[in-house]
Amino acid sequence: MMLRLSSKPEPWALLLGLALLTGCAHYHAKPLSATRSASTFKKRTLTNPGLRKFMKAQIGHRISPWPPKAWGFQKLTLAALYYRPDLDTARAKWALARAKAVSAGAYPNPVLRLDPLAQFTSNAVSGLSPWTLGASVELPILTAGKLADRKNKARAHAEAARFDLVQTAWQIRASLRKPLIKLYTARHRSKLLAKKVPKAHALRNALRQRFQAGQVARYQLVQARVKLTHAKLNRADAQKAQQQARDAVAGAMGVPVVALSGIHIRLATLRDLPQIKSLPKSHFTTWALTQRPDIRAALMRYAASEQALKLAIARQYPNLQLGPGYQWDQGAHRWSIGLSLNLPVFNQNQGHIAQARARRKQAADRFRSLQAKIANQVSTTLTGYRASRHKLAVAQQLLQASKTRLASARASHQAGEIGRVNLLRTRLVALSNRLAVVKARAQAMQALGSLERALEHPLHPAASVLHAIQNVGTPPSLGGAAPRNAR
Repeated sequence: MMLRLSSKPEPWALLLGLALLTGCAHYHAKPLSATRSASTFKKRTLTNPGLRKFMKAQIGHRISPWPPKAWGFQKLTLAALYYRPDLDTARAKWALARAKAVSAGAYPNPVLRLDPLAQFTSNAVSGLSPWTLGASVELPILTAGKLADRKNKARAHAEAARFDLVQTAWQIRASLRKPLIKLYTARHRSKLLAKKVPKAHALRNALRQRFQAGQVARYQLVQARVKLTHAKLNRADAQKAQQQARDAVAGAMGVPVVALSGIHIRLATLRDLPQIKSLPKSHFTTWALTQRPDIRAALMRYAASEQALKLAIARQYPNLQLGPGYQWDQGAHRWSIGLSLNLPVFNQNQGHIAQARARRKQAADRFRSLQAKIANQVSTTLTGYRASRHKLAVAQQLLQASKTRLASARASHQAGEIGRVNLLRTRLVALSNRLAVVKARAQAMQALGSLERALEHPLHPAASVLHAIQNVGTPPSLGGAAPRNAR
């Protein structure tokens, strides 16, 4: 008897083939070109319509005029959140973690076995078919809640990756603040030193005339020359530092240096230094130790280690393989059902359970270590900000005293009581005190930035920035900010 194959496909075969085709993903090439990537980077500007749309979504209203006439700390932060590749990298890690969570929740597919695929019996009994065909299906049955534990573990890791993304956004804000403070310092130093050099030059000339007249010693003239040289060098350094700071701002924003050409950077917000009394110090530590993104990420990783331990314990109990089968044996229909499982005879997963317990303890220790580190950061930065505020107050008092002395010196000079040399010296002292105030204010700004970095909460009014930072951790499907390359 010959095995006949029907020329007309069976309906079940068509359905199975259709199901396999519709459930398959397809590969789409996405080549990466270094040349094209470099060209795209060079074209980044602060007039980009995509940036405008992103900033409008974060601020909550249309920005007019566009582009803004002045870019302050908050607007520059939003631009950095739009352009910085660090955020794209962290977002990709989050997407990978979410994909792993999908994989963890997938139930194992059944296995189809064709056994035998086709078997021919040469000495078959007369009147019976010599062919034997068989098929069976192995249906996996996960026991002891392993699937739920696996899904919960992957979801906890995905949540940790989401908080890592928010943490990256805070790091971007902190990295932008540093060059902006340097730009503030260099800009004001350059202006003050531009005034100091002519005054030092005038003092040198006045002392040279008096030296030629035999009225002063040579060392006074030498001192004046040295101070003039130092003033010129400091002015050149300040001008250089100003350009370097602008370049560093561009780097912190993820844009080419040319993108800041013609852009006015306003630093008034950074100059605002809240009084110590206005800061809710008692609330700081509680907030930092419970709400910082890295704290919440560490908690999620501990939760993942808990689920990993539950999964290891559940794996003491073997999964089942249920195997219903059918065999067409020389015309006879034979139905069967089988059951298989691994026997926990030689081990009961003790090694993996011990490892999971150790990893859970390690996650707990890391969390406590992070809390202790953050508590110390908050205390140290708060003390540093308090000290820098006091130093700024002292510098301002000295500046006020020098202004009073300068006013008195001017009056005395007009009355003929003192000479021009003493007046110029008093003016130079006043300019030096103004430079000291600039330095002290920059240090206070840096201390405030360190305190904000320790808290990871804005200390300046920055609702749009806070919204944007929190929004990076929302999936695009739920209204979050889409990756820049998808916009």
